[in-house]
Amino acid sequence: MEHNQYSFNLFDIIRTVLKWKTYIIGLAIAASLAAAVYFYMQKNEYKAYGSFFPASAVMSGRINLFRENQQEWIDFFGGENEVDRAFVIGNSADVVSYLIDKYDFAKHYNIDVKNDPDGSKKVYKRFAKNFSLSRSGYKHLEVSFVDEDADLAHKVVNEAMNRTEDMLRKLYEHVNTQLAAAIDNRKDSISDQLKIYTDSLIQLRVKYNIYDIVSPGRSNLITGNAKGSGINYATGLEEIQNIEEVKDKLAINKAKYMSLSNEFKTATYKGFPMIHVVQWATPNGPKAGPYRILGVLTAFVTAILFGFLLSICIEVFAVNKHKFQ
Repeated sequence: MEHNQYSFNLFDIIRTVLKWKTYIIGLAIAASLAAAVYFYMQKNEYKAYGSFFPASAVMSGRINLFRENQQEWIDFFGGENEVDRAFVIGNSADVVSYLIDKYDFAKHYNIDVKNDPDGSKKVYKRFAKNFSLSRSGYKHLEVSFVDEDADLAHKVVNEAMNRTEDMLRKLYEHVNTQLAAAIDNRKDSISDQLKIYTDSLIQLRVKYNIYDIVSPGRSNLITGNAKGSGINYATGLEEIQNIEEVKDKLAINKAKYMSLSNEFKTATYKGFPMIHVVQWATPNGPKAGPYRILGVLTAFVTAILFGFLLSICIEVFAVNKHKFQ
């Protein structure tokens, strides 16, 4: 009975390695030399790093600045909501595109954005690959950037934090400004009505010769020495009382709207911090690559393993080549 089963044990593997060792070592040396030449031609890259905490939105909010009751303690640092907002804004095109334009990364990366229709996309993609703004587990954000120019890398990180703060401030400022504008519009409308009622009240006082305060909404129903009798006096008193009551309400509402508008305008002050920087990036950042010695060693080991597997495949094929004929 013919046995066609083929076995390849540990001794066969050792024998194969010894047989092909010269070629395996030669392949490893060649791969190492190629890797050494490749890494020698690569420029060093450096990583700049910075981090910050978002500020509490309540701390500079109108509800805290103009509180009427004693407020409970408020943290200077923001919570999850503030971290989420800073993360979204920091990774938005408003920040990334701003950094690309400010430091002219198209020229820095030698990409022709004028003649290449995909040039801007290539610049954005390469920049985004080297730029990172991420959340940590401590409710703060970390910013890093890798580039061949260590000085440029630290400028990008610091400007990214500044730009994120500016965008956050503009967001809150825009909301408060629009709320103040809406209140001012209503206040102006009340002012127009107040002028109409004031003019009407003046005419009524002159008409009926009544110059005393006769508003039921005030502390005294009648202030002064208003005296008179007859239908004409009674009519004038009632008309003046009705007009003055409405006018007083409008004046009170106008004062409330004016005060409320000023509160929202106060919240647009540009001096409120939107972020608290923990670490500014410095120009002497650590090296981010290439790691030449490690790269050459990796190429050497990989080539040995590849040569080892290739030699085994060749031997197995040589022994079993009759099966393919």
